[in-house]
Amino acid sequence: MPKSRTKLAEIAQKHWCATGEQIVWAVNAGGHVGSAAGVPHRPAGQVPAAAVPEPDWPLPTEAVSTGRFRRDEWVHDPAVWGWATGPATAAAWADLFAVGRDECWLLLSNRRLALVVEGTLTAPAPTGGLLGRVRTLGQDRDAPPLVTWWESPVTARFRAVPLGRRVEPEWFVRVEFTDGSTFDFRDANAEQSVVTAYANL
Repeated sequence: MPKSRTKLAEIAQKHWCATGEQIVWAVNAGGHVGSAAGVPHRPAGQVPAAAVPEPDWPLPTEAVSTGRFRRDEWVHDPAVWGWATGPATAAAWADLFAVGRDECWLLLSNRRLALVVEGTLTAPAPTGGLLGRVRTLGQDRDAPPLVTWWESPVTARFRAVPLGRRVEPEWFVRVEFTDGSTFDFRDANAEQSVVTAYANL
């Protein structure tokens, strides 16, 4: 089970940040990620190994999972938390969120943008028996608090975007990468989140 946003931010501030670096956002997936390749997204690129249990998320609706709609109708499916558009960076994020599920965290600091997981989740699975469990416990103690799966300087742009086909839109934060790809994630307070981000960068 993932830690709370506050707890994860505290761990990141203490063990992940450099001197003078401050955490601005700590966000984890609250549902499935989708892309033109499918919903839920299935990793297409090379991804790290991680022992992440399947979250208790509902499956996307049949209309969304079968690709019946090709615009932003997916935003009305509460099972879909994020959406990757375009290749390169957004696709890599979709791959990593698909593997890390709710244990993959988006961290934004005043210097870096990153996707991280807790170090204990990257330890190999026990080989079996008492000896295997003892070895795994030792590895857990040696694991770093956070492992970075993806990282870059803060070159992406962040926008609050209203999406959907209803009078009351669904609000998302859009991360616009320099390669032209985008990643949208659900945030009911998207406008304030973006204001907070830019106030602290």
